[in-house]
Amino acid sequence: MLSKSCPSCGCPLFEIKGETLCVVCREEEAGVKKNSDPVSPEVPALPGEPVMNTIPSCPALSNSLEETLVALCLRIREEKDPGQVLVLVNAIKSGVEALRLLRQ
Repeated sequence: MLSKSCPSCGCPLFEIKGETLCVVCREEEAGVKKNSDPVSPEVPALPGEPVMNTIPSCPALSNSLEETLVALCLRIREEKDPGQVLVLVNAIKSGVEALRLLRQ
């Protein structure tokens, strides 16, 4: 996940295999190409991601991001390596920024 947001929908941008994209807009475009309902397009699973049937809106992404941030905070409490703590804190910082952008 990047610290930038999509100029069209405001959701966070992701970098996948060197390509920067908005997963929400990408799926809406895929839904239009398939002549399916653009509000609830089918979502192909990206490597390492859970399979979701729809991306209804950014609130679902926001909830998932909140859960991830909580999990990262819990990991920091138990991490003994200062280098790993720094990595986790930076991930939380990026996640909080993305969450802020989602809620705008």
